[in-house]
Amino acid sequence: MPQQVADAIVRLEERNIRADEMLTEFQEERNDLLRQISRSLQDIAATLRHPGGPSRPTPEPELTPQDLLAAWKAKNLVVTEDVHAVAAFLAPALVRGEARHRLEVISTRTGLPQDRVNDCLRMLVKRGCVRQTGCAPDGAPVYVLP
Repeated sequence: MPQQVADAIVRLEERNIRADEMLTEFQEERNDLLRQISRSLQDIAATLRHPGGPSRPTPEPELTPQDLLAAWKAKNLVVTEDVHAVAAFLAPALVRGEARHRLEVISTRTGLPQDRVNDCLRMLVKRGCVRQTGCAPDGAPVYVLP
C-alpha cells in the first residue's frame, strides 16, 4: 500500500476517533440534561399531587384536637354548638396538617344541614380558626390552621 494512502487512512481514522469522542461527549451532556429535566418534572408532579407544599413526613402533632378546640373556645372563637360540632369534626385532621372534607360528609357526620355547615365553616374562616388553601380534586375545600 502506498504511503500516501496509508497516511490518508490514518488521518481518517484519527478524525473518526475525534468525531466519536465528540459524539460521546454530546450524548453524556444530553443524558445529564435529560436527568435534570426528569428531576424537575418529578418535582412538578409532586407539587401538583400535594399542593400544600413539598412532600415530607408529617411530624407527630404537638397539638391535640382537644387542645385546639379548648383554645378556640377559650378565645370565644367557637360560639355556638353548631360551630363547635363542625370544628370538632375538622380538628383531628387539622392538627395533622389539613382537612379536606366535602360539605355533604361534614353534614352527615354532624347531623347539620349543608347550609348550616357552610355557615359554620365561613365563621371559622372569618374568626381566623382555619384558612382555606384550595380545593381537592373531588371538589372538597381544603382547610389548614392559620
